[in-house]
Amino acid sequence: MDDCGRSPVKLLFINTRSSVGADVAVHLQLIENFTAEQCKVFITSNTQASDYSKTMTRLRRVRDCIVIPMNLGYEISGKGRLTKLLNALRNIVVLVIAVIRLSVFVKRNGIEVLHSTDRPRDALVLLWLRRLSGAKAVVHVHIKWYPQIGAITQRALESADCVLAISQFVRRSLEEGGVSPQKIAVAYNSTDTSKFDPARFRRGAFRESLGIDSTIPLIGIVARIMFWKGHVELIEALAELRKRIPNVRLAIVGSDDSRASSGRESYRDRIRQRARELRVEDAIHWVGWRDDMPQVFLDLDAVCVPSWEEPFGLVVTEAMAMERVVVGFQSGALPEIIEDGVDGYLVPFKEIAEMADRIAFLLENKAVAREMGRKARKKVQTNFNPSMQAAEITRIYRNMLAQKPMMEIESRSV
Repeated sequence: MDDCGRSPVKLLFINTRSSVGADVAVHLQLIENFTAEQCKVFITSNTQASDYSKTMTRLRRVRDCIVIPMNLGYEISGKGRLTKLLNALRNIVVLVIAVIRLSVFVKRNGIEVLHSTDRPRDALVLLWLRRLSGAKAVVHVHIKWYPQIGAITQRALESADCVLAISQFVRRSLEEGGVSPQKIAVAYNSTDTSKFDPARFRRGAFRESLGIDSTIPLIGIVARIMFWKGHVELIEALAELRKRIPNVRLAIVGSDDSRASSGRESYRDRIRQRARELRVEDAIHWVGWRDDMPQVFLDLDAVCVPSWEEPFGLVVTEAMAMERVVVGFQSGALPEIIEDGVDGYLVPFKEIAEMADRIAFLLENKAVAREMGRKARKKVQTNFNPSMQAAEITRIYRNMLAQKPMMEIESRSV
């Protein structure tokens, strides 16, 4: 849609997060890619966030973006119910004060749209601020809807003027969760291929950090260490793969998620135990989290995404942008991103032997892998670029403000 001659949408992003996760990173990239004709952007950012200064540095680079630093709450921590209750009450007081101040700001500046993630604290601020200011509310949903999503988030989904899903898979889950189809719109996430560009990086740096030379086949998984990311399934595929390619190595890139433990055993412990049972622990490199992800992708011969119902998977489009072939389960939103056999491989859910077979094929047919990688990067450039995402979401804002049902907006297929 051409925005020339139209007033920009006045938009406030709500970021109460204590640290930047993938969902907030998506919002920051959006802010960086809206044109002046599309949106006039405001953002309130939590001064209590652990990476507040890093977030502010990034936001200050965005021309004409107005940042409103505020105390927007803390992570509720501490031992004992009383301590947690007191911390929760303190957060409520802090948020009430913040919302009152923000409502005055929203009215004074004529802000039309409030945009938050599905996280409970974001959703709570959105609910209160919508009621006090009268602005339209958008909940950007980055996860599959599930019954335990939480009362605050559920209330926000019911009250929002628009529920923005990151994939058709997420849309379907929201509909199953009772959200009206008339208020759901879809806008895919994006990846900046100028940052994820194989031509910008030197091959071998990541391998050197692991002590692996270029002759050793190296596959990798880049994900938080939690059970629905499928690490155990990948360990089982690795055991099958070693029967065919004995010297293959696996890099596990990522840090533990707070939800990864059940009882006394952490998910990392489960992965290690399964690796010992299958006698593949000597082939695994525990890397931890890295800030140089383009460099990591560049040195992997295949990127594995054995996730259970991935809502989108930024790691998928980032790997594809780096001309890496992704092998994942035919689950979640991956079939919306990958064309099986063309720019990646999709295998039936938990079909371990088939996953191992696809990975082995890539390792043994490097020319095919290179051609698939080139097609993968082209797809990201064409279908998952930041300017396209910004334009689509601007169109969604305008339709919402015009009170058009979201279901009348034709969702882009890829």
